[in-house]
Amino acid sequence: MRSRSAALALALPALLLAGCSSAALTAATMPPADELTATATVLQRTADDGAMLCAGGVADSLPPLCGGPVIAGWDWDAVDDEETVSGVTWGDYDVVGTWDGTTFTLTRPPAAPTRPGVADGYTPWPDPADQSTVTRALADYHAEGMSVTGIFELGDGNGRAMVSVFHDDGSMQAEADARYGEDVVVIESALRPVGAPRD
Repeated sequence: MRSRSAALALALPALLLAGCSSAALTAATMPPADELTATATVLQRTADDGAMLCAGGVADSLPPLCGGPVIAGWDWDAVDDEETVSGVTWGDYDVVGTWDGTTFTLTRPPAAPTRPGVADGYTPWPDPADQSTVTRALADYHAEGMSVTGIFELGDGNGRAMVSVFHDDGSMQAEADARYGEDVVVIESALRPVGAPRD
């Protein structure tokens, strides 16, 4: 008859192995904590160029023109509804991945775009900020310079300074609030955390 201590000795390694297997499985299937998502145009100029994630506006031409960071892991054979004209391939997609400041790396397969309805122009704010402060903020941001991975669009949003950026983790909005007061500057980030509500 096997002793109780022997049974425990055999059971303990089994439990440890089960725990390790569970942890390994969880680590393999859990998405990265810093996953971000965007609905955007993906464009590749030539076969030798990498696909890019267009930031800001896309020129209404054929083929379209845009600028943006490289999107790593992109495969046109894995998506639908792309178009190719004069060697340029592009399409609109929902993408999920991680951002290291220079490259957007896919962590999930791209999906068909889900763009919210967009109204023409800005809806006036019910509590518009002081216009002189809005104007000063826009001038300050313009002086900082524009880039496809930084600030790429500015506008007077009928009571707010609207600042479109490629990615804000919340620090730019906090800095704007501290600098100009709350409800003066609205930082709009193209990349947003997965699951975050859309504006």
